[in-house]
Amino acid sequence: MPETPSRRLLLTGALTGGLVALTGCGVRLEDDAPRIPFVPTREPMPGESALLAVLGTLDASDEEQAGERADLLREALREARVPEDLLTAPSAPSAPGEQVAAFEAAVRDCGAALLPLVGRMTATHRIAMDAEELWTATDDPRPWTVGEAAADAQQATLAATYALDLVAARATDERASAEILDISRSLGDLAVRQKSAADESVEPSPLGYEVPHELTTQEGIDLGTRCVERLLAAYAATFSRLGEDRDAALEVTAWMATAERVSRDRFPLEVPVLYGDEPTDS
Repeated sequence: MPETPSRRLLLTGALTGGLVALTGCGVRLEDDAPRIPFVPTREPMPGESALLAVLGTLDASDEEQAGERADLLREALREARVPEDLLTAPSAPSAPGEQVAAFEAAVRDCGAALLPLVGRMTATHRIAMDAEELWTATDDPRPWTVGEAAADAQQATLAATYALDLVAARATDERASAEILDISRSLGDLAVRQKSAADESVEPSPLGYEVPHELTTQEGIDLGTRCVERLLAAYAATFSRLGEDRDAALEVTAWMATAERVSRDRFPLEVPVLYGDEPTDS
């Protein structure tokens, strides 16, 4: 005689069958519903709370292009299956220091696939705030875990300083020449740190800018501006390799902010949606 199913087995089967039926009908359990035994709940994505705070900050910001940045982040979170109700009206930290903490936490905790976007977004906010004292200091002398990325950044910096030195030499105005050399020296300080971050990964740098023997004032400004844009893009390109070294990723955001800050008076950039995008004329 076949054994009679136990009451426990019947109950388990009923629960399982009910869940399958609900799933097949497209019924979705609310993310904030009470936990029910045997029902899987949604796990928040890495860094989700910080990312939502960043989104709220961008939504509330009156900085130029902040709305476009919020749209980019909201779409990225939507693609990562963050529930729509969390994306509709995320709360924003009120104090600037809390906003900085949210951006830094997002860089540290987000998934590796999101880091290129979050890194550029953080660098952009860092530039827009223009309050470096609020950000975590990045004076750790240790080498990066991905030294090749730091080596690429150093090569880009050396190429930029080489071009700026040539622009300064071609300048007809002594004051302009001195200001451009000051920019070059400031970027040279970044190259020193980038060399130590790269450790043994540094290779000889190709210095490839071609600078006409004669430069008009406007041509010098245009060339210097392209140098800065390309340098920011080269720095931002390292984010995709820094998923396992978030201290390095935060250091890159500092490099981007420094490069823009020291050059803005002589070579001002148009405010983009995100700093670090490749210039269209490169």
